[in-house]
Amino acid sequence: MLGSKSFNTLHIHLVFLVVLAVLPLYLFFFIHNAARVPQFECTVLTLAATVAMAIVWVGIEVVLGRWLRLLNQASRQLAEQGNFRVCISKLRYAPLEIRQLAQSFNELADSLERQFNQLRHVEAELRRANDRFHMGAAAINATIYEWDLQTQAVERTPGLLKVLGYEPEEAPNDAAWWHERIHPDDFPPAYAVLSSALAGNSDDFEAEYRLRDRYGQYIHVWERGLIVRDERGHPLRIFGGSLDLTERQRVEEQLRQSEAQFRQIAENLREVLWMSTPGLTQILYVNPAYEQMWGRTCESLYAQPSSFLAGIHPEDSAALIAVLEQKPLGTKLLEEFNHEFRIVRPDGSVRWVLSRAFPIHDRAGEVYRIVGLVEDITQRKQAEVKIKQWNETLEQRVRERTVQLELANAELDAFAYSVSHDLRAPLRHIHGFANALAQRLESTEAIADPKVASYIQTIQDSSIRMTQLIDGLLALSRAGRQPLAQVSVSVRELVEAAIALIKSQTPTDRQIEFIVGDLPTIDGDPVLLRQVFANLIDNAVKFSGDRQPARIEIGTLLGDNTTIFVKDNGVGFQMEYAEQMFGAFQRLHSQKEFKGTGIGLAIVQRIIHRHGGKIWAESIPQQGATFLMKFRLS
Repeated sequence: MLGSKSFNTLHIHLVFLVVLAVLPLYLFFFIHNAARVPQFECTVLTLAATVAMAIVWVGIEVVLGRWLRLLNQASRQLAEQGNFRVCISKLRYAPLEIRQLAQSFNELADSLERQFNQLRHVEAELRRANDRFHMGAAAINATIYEWDLQTQAVERTPGLLKVLGYEPEEAPNDAAWWHERIHPDDFPPAYAVLSSALAGNSDDFEAEYRLRDRYGQYIHVWERGLIVRDERGHPLRIFGGSLDLTERQRVEEQLRQSEAQFRQIAENLREVLWMSTPGLTQILYVNPAYEQMWGRTCESLYAQPSSFLAGIHPEDSAALIAVLEQKPLGTKLLEEFNHEFRIVRPDGSVRWVLSRAFPIHDRAGEVYRIVGLVEDITQRKQAEVKIKQWNETLEQRVRERTVQLELANAELDAFAYSVSHDLRAPLRHIHGFANALAQRLESTEAIADPKVASYIQTIQDSSIRMTQLIDGLLALSRAGRQPLAQVSVSVRELVEAAIALIKSQTPTDRQIEFIVGDLPTIDGDPVLLRQVFANLIDNAVKFSGDRQPARIEIGTLLGDNTTIFVKDNGVGFQMEYAEQMFGAFQRLHSQKEFKGTGIGLAIVQRIIHRHGGKIWAESIPQQGATFLMKFRLS
């Protein structure tokens, strides 16, 4: 069995044809020879015809049937399974027609295989292109549509529907659904554009309008469409796209606001603000201050960018042009243009201006804009001229004052010399004669009179105090005029020397405790600085005389080794008099309580000031005093 209905039908037809071909021969032979041929021979002939039919049948089954079955199986694989890789083989001994038929079949199968592969590739490319198309439209919030004008059916991509808050299945495939969501104020102009295009005025159209989303808010949409017409020009369908412009509208609104703010600021500036293309080939913007400063119109600058050079003062023009030629505005050589020059306005007035400019680069690093600012500095220049004149006058006054100061110093030196020589001699005489008088009175026993003894003692003490005052004045004068040496000085060595001197002059029964902390090294005059610490430590010992023991501490503040202090546990003073004690001959205690001239602290302050430092005091009455000094460290 061949296993195919069509092939069985072909087999029956072939058998029928064989029977039809043999049966006439058999009948002819039987009719014409029936009378002469015996019955046995007829039987033999019948058997011979039957055998011949069997041989034909076997030939059909063995030879033609096998080949036809191969063709049938290949056809079934090709038709039913879509297998184009079938190949009819084993036909070496088949008739030529069968082999040609098999070869044609194989070539047909190969051709169909190639065509189907091409179709599959094209189908895959179309599928990928369609996916890209839909993804691209969704990425830019766009909807692509086809509008059949006959049925009013609309096919759309879902991009903009998502923006509106709808799923694709929620939007009916008709135009009315979309049109109902256009803002009432925008629908008439948008519909007028579409109607004009459909009427034949154009084959495309575009419109902008607002579209309502699911929540009642509106987005800005830009739509463009292409109209397809029949051979008579009647519109059949529209292919188009709608794009969400909300973000662009927002950016444009921000740009409009930014530009409005920029113009509001720029147009109210007193300085000239300008922007140009590289090389000053075109002025893109200049604010109205140009007209007030240059006395020329902005339109003239727009028309001729280099016209501003006509207002440059002749004495400054050549130098400015040389700079521009050396570093043209807009080249990579320009980092920043910054120049002062004069301009001459049409009315002849001269103004000084400061011009600054800098380049703006694009992403590639190329200069594509130049921005500049021109400031009127006339008042500053005039002030500079006045300051220069004042400086010259001041220098002259300083020279004059220096001469006067030198004369005053000379007079002060003369006064000091006079004090040192002319006043000391009378004082020595007074002191000497007071001693002689006391001795004379002792010989006459007149000194026994208490009043006489008191008078003589007062004369002697006064002369000694006067001598001390004269010495203090001379020391104060020298502290202010003595040349200042600048060397590295160890404060610890100065303090230890002062303490050793004081100990040598202090009675052995006096208890004094000295505490010396970490002390720095400073720059200064060692002779004058020795006097500073000697005076301060001597004061501390003197004003803590009633303390047993007296406690004197010298060190630096915690965390600040530039501030040195001298602290005692003496009588102290009221802080309201802290500044007064640094004045010459200023005393906060009576001479009977504590001896002294009141000039020691004035000398200390003058020396410290000459070293660029400062001194101040802190105290609580009956709890001691602290003197603090701040120096520059070496």
